[in-house]
Amino acid sequence: MTRTVQGFFLSCGLIGAAAFGQSREFGVIGGMGFAPGLTLSGPAGSAQTGFRNGGVVGVFLGQDPYPHLGGEIRYLYRMSDMKLSAGGVSTKFDARTQIVHMDLLLHARPGEAAVRPFVAFGGGVKLIQGTGAEASYQPLHEFAALTKTLQVQPTGDVGVGVKVSAGRHLRVRFEVRDYISAKPDKVIAASPGFQLGGGVMHDILALAALSVTW
Repeated sequence: MTRTVQGFFLSCGLIGAAAFGQSREFGVIGGMGFAPGLTLSGPAGSAQTGFRNGGVVGVFLGQDPYPHLGGEIRYLYRMSDMKLSAGGVSTKFDARTQIVHMDLLLHARPGEAAVRPFVAFGGGVKLIQGTGAEASYQPLHEFAALTKTLQVQPTGDVGVGVKVSAGRHLRVRFEVRDYISAKPDKVIAASPGFQLGGGVMHDILALAALSVTW
């Protein structure tokens, strides 16, 4: 693990410890991820690649130090098999994505409100890992190789959602987040003469959460 990643996890721990001086929230979260496709292009043609839609699970710890301003630390595990297709032929490669990040949440209503719409933004690190079995021959290898590689990327996120009180210490939440990072050019390695298009990759997550507050 790089020093950058180690430093980020240390910062998460320190902020998490600081949260215990404020109004706190701990929850579990899940949903589905949808990643728009990426294009591989070269003189011999083009192909579509990227990550398949997949489930997401995670946990988060938050605090609300001010009536309209809060913060969170979050861990997400996304099932994100890689895919590659061209000319009616397609292939996939098992993969997973893990995200750890910190966010600021701006609430439209104060903490005692039963319904609290919010916007969120922040950043962290994304770990994309190919987990499939590599073979000497992979379909569509002339376009790219889907690899058993770990790629660590800085990532930013923006989102909107709503928190709804379900009891004195129970809360449900619905939200949509867009996780934005650089194109995954190590786990999806373009073949000579081909280029993976797009400067960034979007991963849009539709999520629901259940949490306790104290």
